[in-house]
Amino acid sequence: MRLGLVCRFWKAIVDRTPSFWGHIKADDGLQHARNALTKTGESPIDLFLGFFDVVTVDEFLEVVNRKVSCWRSVELEFDALPTSFGGLHTSACHSLEELSLTWDFGNSYPPTSPLTLFDGAPAPTTLKNLTLYGVPVGLAPMRLSKLLSLELTEVPSIMMDDILLVLRNSPMLLILSLEELGSLHVPARSVGLPILLEALARCTLHLSIPLIRFLLSALKTPSLHHLELACELGGSIPTSHLFASPLSSFTPTLRTLLSHATHIKIILELSNSASITFGGLVLILDSPGPGRFRFQRFREVLDSLMRHIGDRGKDLKVHLDLVGVDPTTEELQIFNRSPMVEQLLVHATFWGAHIPNVITALGTPITAPHAWLFPDLEVIHWNANLAQVGDLERALGVRYFQTEPTLQTCANERQHPRLLKEIRFLSKDSHITEPTDWKEILRRVHSLSRGARVFFRDSLLNFDTIMP
Repeated sequence: MRLGLVCRFWKAIVDRTPSFWGHIKADDGLQHARNALTKTGESPIDLFLGFFDVVTVDEFLEVVNRKVSCWRSVELEFDALPTSFGGLHTSACHSLEELSLTWDFGNSYPPTSPLTLFDGAPAPTTLKNLTLYGVPVGLAPMRLSKLLSLELTEVPSIMMDDILLVLRNSPMLLILSLEELGSLHVPARSVGLPILLEALARCTLHLSIPLIRFLLSALKTPSLHHLELACELGGSIPTSHLFASPLSSFTPTLRTLLSHATHIKIILELSNSASITFGGLVLILDSPGPGRFRFQRFREVLDSLMRHIGDRGKDLKVHLDLVGVDPTTEELQIFNRSPMVEQLLVHATFWGAHIPNVITALGTPITAPHAWLFPDLEVIHWNANLAQVGDLERALGVRYFQTEPTLQTCANERQHPRLLKEIRFLSKDSHITEPTDWKEILRRVHSLSRGARVFFRDSLLNFDTIMP
């Protein structure tokens, strides 16, 4: 407690102020925990133990158990299941407001039978926030109600009916997260649906498509402003069916989420995964197994979202990030129809400096419906080795050859790509080292782009003053 080091007067104030001692971290050592408990009085206590703490869960809880009635929040992270959760097994922690248990079980297998907390009795009525990661805790005996947040990840033996019961009894829930729950199944029949969660603001569902569709139909969420979904792209059920009718009460919410978009952010990554951020919706898609990313399936998903937003999406543009991936020109052409690509980020992974085919493709005329790839492209972000900007120079030289700014408003505008407005090289936080002749390289790019603004590490370059 640093305040106590100022002088003896300050030390005396700190020692007799219980609230200064209520946050107890295992990382501070067991002796500090013992000392803090003598000074907290009847004040609320917040407990934290992290993955890398030397103290074990058993050792930590053995020390702090004597003040279990004062526990306000308990957050425990561990890679080996403790022999006991101390006071959490009892009904004595009647002041508990937040509980977070995270078990990184690796290759070990969780016990098949759920752990029993609170003596098998209902959870404290004060409990508002529950987070379980990998820890097999049965929900039914706790009879959870009036929660504000519920986050469950890789929790075995969880039943859908138990989750629905918690949601029915927690109408003011603000945050819901359900991820990788292998034991979940769509119930054969459910009554009392949809469940109104009037205050729910954030929802995360990393589940199978049938489970996601069931939950979206089962919940009525008029205040939802952030929805994150993750599922397989190219499984037995097409991902484009995710939002297909009927979705009853969720359809208006989806339209509202999408209507918040100012642009559509698409990220394609080396891990064969992709994400779409479309207003308040974040959709994470993984291609199962080895092989090429399923671009056509991805396009079908994007088209299904565009149908839901209707005419309000006609002016939206795509900001496309290619992170260590190298799509072919044919694959990239899925983005050559509305919504069109307006910004492109090229990011080379640290283990290779290969520049994706997209740069060459920008300078290669293609067939209808547009003569060029990404004809509405206005901004390029280059987060790769500057020594390979020669590929970009050649592409710009071909793409804008005999193209004048006045052509941008001609009737045959489709035959000429828009001129770039900005090219941004190496963001401030990039660790890529620039070559000694980087200024001359960027001067050439500026010329070939017909005067696009050029940024280097987020600073606008003035070619009239910084270069001879």
